[in-house]
Amino acid sequence: MEKNRNRFNLSVREIDILYALWKADRPLLASEISEADEKLKLATVHTTLKRMLDKKIIKVADFVKSGNVFGRRYMPTITLQEFELNKLSATTSSLVSALPDNANNDFILEELDNLEQIIREQREKLLKASNSSAQNPKEAI
Repeated sequence: MEKNRNRFNLSVREIDILYALWKADRPLLASEISEADEKLKLATVHTTLKRMLDKKIIKVADFVKSGNVFGRRYMPTITLQEFELNKLSATTSSLVSALPDNANNDFILEELDNLEQIIREQREKLLKASNSSAQNPKEAI
């Protein structure tokens, strides 16, 4: 099976498990993860969770009684927003580096100027939001 790699170096199954955890918005048992996504078989979930623990992408949130035994509940150590932003960053870097050397230079320069403008605008928005939350710490909570 082809692995879809990203900046966190995660396989497709690891990403599937992360999305199941984010969607649930609470720690889940391996059996609950497997029930949340029909593609995820319980044996695969157990194997994948071990790898994810080693990578520190997830952590054990607690232990709960599941039937006659205690089971671990897992939660992600990164947020969906962090994951998506890193995915976007990697995609943008690949896109810019893939610009052809033999293309119309004026076109490429114009596209790079557009990207720089978008980046400047987003940076300004983030700085304004950061400054306003620092000035009004109660509103940021």
